[in-house]
Amino acid sequence: MELNVLLGIAVAAIVGLYLLRALSQPLTQLGKVALRSAVAFFVIWAVNVVGAFFGFHMGLNLASALTVGFLGLPGAALLLAVKYLI
Repeated sequence: MELNVLLGIAVAAIVGLYLLRALSQPLTQLGKVALRSAVAFFVIWAVNVVGAFFGFHMGLNLASALTVGFLGLPGAALLLAVKYLI
């Protein structure tokens, strides 16, 4: 192979590694939010199952799961405040 081809491959590999490293951090954060949202989905479901005995129901959808997953406990408080104030 020629020297130019080898240098081009080396530069492309280095750029590719830097791109993978730069993109892995946001993907890690997105994975954390997805995991927390899945846990929030099951927590809201459990609250609805237990709350059925007391006449309490909380909306279970993607928006509420993402809100609680992204914001945590303040997100759950926000959903409760919206439910009772609106």
